[in-house]
Amino acid sequence: MCLKKTVFFLICVSLTNCTQKPNIVLILADDLGWNDVSYHGSNQIPTPNIDALAYNGIILDRFYTQPACTPSRAALLTGQYPIRTGFQGFVIHAGENRYLPHDVKLLPEKLQDLGYNTNLIGKWHLGYAYRNVTPTYRGFDYHFGYWNGVIGYFDHIAEDEGLTGFDMRRNFDVMWSTQNQYATELFTTKAMEVIMNHNETTPLFLLVSHLAPHAGKRGVVYEVPDEAANNEKFWYIQDDNRRKYAGMVDELDKSVGKIIQALFEKGILDNTIILFMSDNGAQTVGPVQANSGSNWPFRGMKFTAFEGGIRNVAFMYYSRLKQKNVVYDGLMHITDVYPTLLGAIGENTNDLKLDGINQWNTLMQNGESNRTEVLINIDEVENWSGIIFDGLKLINGSGSFNQTLEGFYGDDGRNSSNPPYDPIKVLNSTANKALNSNLTEALILQLRNKTDIGNCRLDYDGNNCNEGKMCLFDLINDPCETTNYPRKINHMIQIQIQFILIIPGPHG
Repeated sequence: MCLKKTVFFLICVSLTNCTQKPNIVLILADDLGWNDVSYHGSNQIPTPNIDALAYNGIILDRFYTQPACTPSRAALLTGQYPIRTGFQGFVIHAGENRYLPHDVKLLPEKLQDLGYNTNLIGKWHLGYAYRNVTPTYRGFDYHFGYWNGVIGYFDHIAEDEGLTGFDMRRNFDVMWSTQNQYATELFTTKAMEVIMNHNETTPLFLLVSHLAPHAGKRGVVYEVPDEAANNEKFWYIQDDNRRKYAGMVDELDKSVGKIIQALFEKGILDNTIILFMSDNGAQTVGPVQANSGSNWPFRGMKFTAFEGGIRNVAFMYYSRLKQKNVVYDGLMHITDVYPTLLGAIGENTNDLKLDGINQWNTLMQNGESNRTEVLINIDEVENWSGIIFDGLKLINGSGSFNQTLEGFYGDDGRNSSNPPYDPIKVLNSTANKALNSNLTEALILQLRNKTDIGNCRLDYDGNNCNEGKMCLFDLINDPCETTNYPRKINHMIQIQIQFILIIPGPHG
């Protein structure tokens, strides 16, 4: 790999018109709720740095992921629907013999081939049964973080399926010295080190895969750096768990500001594409790692095919965008990230065998999305599937989670007990000061109003999608999925059958 990069550099410096490819920084939040960023309309948890970055770029208002973290991460790095790689089911457990197929070239592997220095900070959760399936064998030059799905924020202990162990590594070195360092702060520091130490003769790819605001290890679910200070800051949140969750999101927001500041200080911010997203919706309640996040006003949560599980926070910033301060309402899926980023750096994506669609030109022009459908999932074990087509969503069968977690959950964050939204905090945020920002108070409020869906829950007809029953929702006019349209179901079934026929299983 070093030889490849040396050759790339020598070729580059020999050409008078050679231009540096843009750097790419992808910040991935874990189980962040739709309503837990303040640019979506909630006043409960201020996120001034996240808001500033979103307002200065393109807010991806209809960005879909998979319902859970392992499938979403697989889709992100492969550009393929998880059913193609065997990741359509539940998340990987500790020690499980499951991993991404070697015949699928991952995004970091592709970027390595193109001369990028590739780095992963934080969570992997895509298998570690063998050495050659871990991050540094799957395209990352450097990894600092953990292999499992969740660890304690301070002790970095993973507990899963009866297995317990310390899980913090620098490549293959176990980093015992990190214990008692708060995970969000630790990963932020390591991300900043990668940025500041980067050799600018090669472009940078940095994936910051945060633990926050996922629930911590079992038994110590909510952890903040300073509980007393957190109680003082979020005194108006009555529920203790929700108050701690607010502190976890607050630390995530600070992380975003510090990473943007590091890019600015390094002098590479103007040539860096920054993409922020959550891997799935918040797990508000339930038996598995509930974190008190809020997907209001959407129905459902993590692990479900409802909007609360799969329509997620996402936005992109790049100083060279032709259209900024935009709320983009075109359909986009997490598989699109792979080809879209390749399109951004000038690569031809037409011959790649991906389910993702290159939307770079569309985003640059704020044009109409060239995606009309999303295969939510086909899970033959849990016996459910789902598809979005032309603004309609079909859920066929429930699976255990769709059935038990299909209600409406989470705080709306819009009542008078919460402090009012303050655009000045956005303007004075660390991120906004680093950006070449044209934001004003009026523009901030205008963009925020566009992203606030409002309470669309009021027309709920009591429908459920229990096992054996199909549900069809009109997402354009009913984003809260309150009304089932059974008469249109047969048409959607035929469309889904076509997907089943053309999409093979793993290695197919």
